[in-house]
Amino acid sequence: MFGLGLNKLILLAIIIAIVWYGWKYVDRVNRVRRAINEEMLRRRGGGKAAPELPAEDLVKCTVCGAYVPGVRATSCGRADCPWPA
Repeated sequence: MFGLGLNKLILLAIIIAIVWYGWKYVDRVNRVRRAINEEMLRRRGGGKAAPELPAEDLVKCTVCGAYVPGVRATSCGRADCPWPA
């Protein structure tokens, strides 16, 4: 009817496989290239910078020995805790 023999079907399957894996390879190369470009921009300072997190000093509790934030220290629940509730 269409003249499709086993040889032509095998050849068609091989061509489809080559196109499929070729497309996946090109997509992977493009993703790596994009990631490298973004990293280069970030290192130059032109990209998204990581937000700076505020640092806070810790103070050792004289009663239980736990380290708590010095500015926002709260009571641990013990009766002799030096920090306000």
